[in-house]
Amino acid sequence: MDLPEEEKQLSQKEKLEKAQKLVSNNEYRNKRGTIMREVSGCLDQLLEKTKNRQQRANTIFSDMYLKLEIAIMILVILLLSICIIVRKLIVVPLVYYNKSIMEGEIFPVIGAAELQKWAETYNKVFKENEETQRLIRRQAEHDAMTDALNRRSFEKLLHMYENGDTPYALILIDVDTFKTVNDMYGHAVGDEILKKVTGLLKKAFRSIDHVCRIGGDEFAIIMVEMTSDLKYTIEKKIKAVNEELGTENENIPAVSLSVGVAFSDRENPGANIFKDADKALYYVKENGRNGCKFY
Repeated sequence: MDLPEEEKQLSQKEKLEKAQKLVSNNEYRNKRGTIMREVSGCLDQLLEKTKNRQQRANTIFSDMYLKLEIAIMILVILLLSICIIVRKLIVVPLVYYNKSIMEGEIFPVIGAAELQKWAETYNKVFKENEETQRLIRRQAEHDAMTDALNRRSFEKLLHMYENGDTPYALILIDVDTFKTVNDMYGHAVGDEILKKVTGLLKKAFRSIDHVCRIGGDEFAIIMVEMTSDLKYTIEKKIKAVNEELGTENENIPAVSLSVGVAFSDRENPGANIFKDADKALYYVKENGRNGCKFY
């Protein structure tokens, strides 16, 4: 700092003595005390303000942290809810649909509206296809005109029973003089005769027995759970059918049946049950027709 001109003329010792007097007098001490108190007050105020600002910052940070925690919790709850809804409305139905496809069943109508509509459409198509397949199978297994089982079905069934343990009887049937009747009355009448024979055979035998048309006027019946000691029941049924066929009406002339029967438990079996039944049938045809012969 700059000194007054008169103080500049003082010696070094005099300047030191004057400086000592200045820092040791009461005025200087009072001013120094005042300055120290003011500085201390300023520091206290600064500290207080700093402390207040820190508290406000902490409060703001705490509020923000709490809000962030709440937001995260809400987000987690929303995500869990979405997962539960998606699983219930989409994932679970798709799992059931896949199971239904694997098991060949219709879909359960569950889940979201779109999936329910899809399931209903699939079920409709499934049922239509099932009905179509049933009709195709029936056409493949049955004779179109008489609705009796066809030759292919007969061979499958006979093979199954030949290799099984269930006792059965094989009944081979020919319509007597069918060719003559067919030529005399026409094929339409001949078809009606075949239909009538089929209907009477189905009526006479049980629903568990298999009535088959294996040729033009040739029929076969696989009678299940049948043993040779019960052959009288077959004889009785064939007699009743022949009695009805022997009654002539306006549209259908009288006809009769020749029948040969072989049992799975027969004595002295030949090459196979079909040939044995055919031998019995041939015997009836060579001996007056209109009857039943057992091998």
